[in-house]
Amino acid sequence: MDISRQEPPPSSFLSLLETHEWLDEHFLLHQEALLAQDLLLALQILEKVEEGQREHIRVEEEILLPVYARAGQIPGGNPEFYINEHRKMLTILDGFKETLPRLIEKSPGERRREIIELFDQGYWFKRLLEHHDNREENILYPVLDGVTSEEEREELLEKCFPE
Repeated sequence: MDISRQEPPPSSFLSLLETHEWLDEHFLLHQEALLAQDLLLALQILEKVEEGQREHIRVEEEILLPVYARAGQIPGGNPEFYINEHRKMLTILDGFKETLPRLIEKSPGERRREIIELFDQGYWFKRLLEHHDNREENILYPVLDGVTSEEEREELLEKCFPE
């Protein structure tokens, strides 16, 4: 299958990139709250990020990857790559959610080094997201566009963005 970049069809799985943008923006808002040591706000935003990430993963694993399998072997696009990256993302988010409540109990001076550690972990989380998002943008979504009809894409996208 040719996965070279072409003009996406009118209804394209590339529209799912909006979800990536939302997740990236909210993770940044979480980090801004961390920087200000507003840990309750940081935790609230992180919970939204986690909820959004889990839903995005559910959509990919339950709805999209089974359809993607129709394309056969795609270099650099094995479904297991996506699933393994999903697990890594959730493990990192779980670590953040475990750490933040403990930090709330500490004084601002006691928190600083642990907040620095959260920023270090956040760096690796954002790099993983960037790599994963690029794989989706350049492989997964174009391949899905190629193996589905316009009608099927519209039906699947409706399932991806439930009201």
